[in-house]
Amino acid sequence: MAAPGPAVGSGAVETCGLDQILEALKLLLSPGGSGSSSLQITKHDILLATLKSNLSALEDKLLKDPQWKKLKLLRDEIVNKAEWPQNSVDITWSFTSQALLLLLCLKETMIRLAAAFNPGKPNPRTPEVAPALSPDTLSISQQKMVQSVLQFVVILGVCPYLMPGVGVPLRYRTEFGAVVQDVVRLDVAPHATRRLYTSCKALLSVGQHTSLGSLIFCRHFGDITAGLCQLGFCPTKKPLTPMEEVLTEEERTVSRGALRDLLDQVYQPLAVRELLILQGGPPQSCTDVKTQLRCWAPAWLRRLCGQLLSERLMRPSGVQAVVRGILEGAGAGVAGGSDAEATAADWKKCDLIAKILAACPQQSLSPESYYRNICPQILDLFHFQDKLTVQQFQRVATTTFITMSREQPQLAAKYLLQPMLAPLHRCLNIAEVPENDTVPGTILVSEEELSRCIEDVFKEIRKTSAMGSLIQLSGK
Repeated sequence: MAAPGPAVGSGAVETCGLDQILEALKLLLSPGGSGSSSLQITKHDILLATLKSNLSALEDKLLKDPQWKKLKLLRDEIVNKAEWPQNSVDITWSFTSQALLLLLCLKETMIRLAAAFNPGKPNPRTPEVAPALSPDTLSISQQKMVQSVLQFVVILGVCPYLMPGVGVPLRYRTEFGAVVQDVVRLDVAPHATRRLYTSCKALLSVGQHTSLGSLIFCRHFGDITAGLCQLGFCPTKKPLTPMEEVLTEEERTVSRGALRDLLDQVYQPLAVRELLILQGGPPQSCTDVKTQLRCWAPAWLRRLCGQLLSERLMRPSGVQAVVRGILEGAGAGVAGGSDAEATAADWKKCDLIAKILAACPQQSLSPESYYRNICPQILDLFHFQDKLTVQQFQRVATTTFITMSREQPQLAAKYLLQPMLAPLHRCLNIAEVPENDTVPGTILVSEEELSRCIEDVFKEIRKTSAMGSLIQLSGK
């Protein structure tokens, strides 16, 4: 879903500086105020007046200020290649469109600046001197400006167009979100679905730049994921004619591919956490506030998130991703902060993870293939040393061990217990050792391996009294 950009080597791109684009973004976000002292003016009116005033100021600057000529040329070049409408009777969409265009200008300029950068060879006489920064590097204040613009783009260009039950309702996030939901006009062109597609497409294009992508996905990954789910997988109620069709089948296919690519690229615990949120926990209020209706995630979204979560689980290190995705969201691990110790005793979440891991997903070919893939990762959970997560990880491992043993005792014995007891088995069954390995001085099992085996058995015995029956199964 990459938005088209100007051709490589464009003179406008080469001469347009970052400061000018960031100044334009700052102008677009300038706080406004009402010139009227009437008490009847509302927050909705103030917001619309501010957006309109800032858009007008930006256009005046681009048209009349000769110093902004290069930026205008660059923006016009991107506009000519863009395949989406920039203007609308709805001022919120016109504002979103201009913000997206400036973000695309920023991305293209950063790419060209980095490509033209030649720092030269370091001076061996002054090795302590720091290397020159790439000209596409954003300062902290510039990053904050971009983050503010991204927040406006997502709130104005993505969230209002999500269906009830898809993502967190905008009006229940912040007071400003409730105002935005009321001022967005869904009865005028372009269609809401087209706006959502345009916003997601442009944001993904901007996110192709590494530093800009980190700013986008660290805060807005969930909303973009929700938008792509809706664009690519939401079923249509009836067959549509070409005139009624908002998105083509090709665009829906592109959205599905973009969703999977995005999920594969981000930090996997983050992907797991956001998919769980999308799948739905407690029901969320939706539609009009007055009705106070309760709305679950739609069935198609729950099925989709379940499938995507199963795919996360079946990937290499998928078990860790699921465990961290749930525990870090609860305050443990790298995202723990001050709440990490408080949640160390929250065993209910650990038991929930164990139930998820023990359930064979529908996408798996068979229970045995699932156990063969997952069980080595479960055994690895016993050996984490991080002080903040060791108790939770061991709790998940032991509870999953028990649950799997009850549901599939023979498979659990084959893929969990036998690998766990393998060092002890080699020590106790000397007759099965090949003659080549019985030479005096040959080490059958290292001390570290045997110690870890005994520790794992001790951890599991503390949790369950059913170890004896499993050991009998493993010996068959």
